[in-house]
Amino acid sequence: MSCVTALSPYTLPTIDFVGGETQDLTFNVYFYKNRRPFSLTGCAANFAIVSFTNKTGAPILTKTMEGTFNAEGTINNVLTVTLKPKETVGLCGKYIYQIQIQDIDGDVEIPKQGILYITNNINRGFIT
Repeated sequence: MSCVTALSPYTLPTIDFVGGETQDLTFNVYFYKNRRPFSLTGCAANFAIVSFTNKTGAPILTKTMEGTFNAEGTINNVLTVTLKPKETVGLCGKYIYQIQIQDIDGDVEIPKQGILYITNNINRGFIT
């Protein structure tokens, strides 16, 4: 199966870190057309990573994301996920990450994808 798109799907922020660093990632969620905050009430969300060189392969890592309230405390349109040291210490290279949001009716929204650069950890034994 081949999936080709004319526009780049990598519109989420580029993230880079050394494998094994704790990464607390935060994403603000808005409607595409009018940029109004999107309420995550009743939604489930997932964060997944796949190798850039094997884009059609199985995810290397998937994690449940948490919905939280914005800084003003007015709407829960912020998604968070923490990548723990043991989850990334063995990773090195270029990856794609994707967020999926499933609403209360079961409909799924995928707000594009982002690039993840993980630098080799030169002292992996310290973490494992």
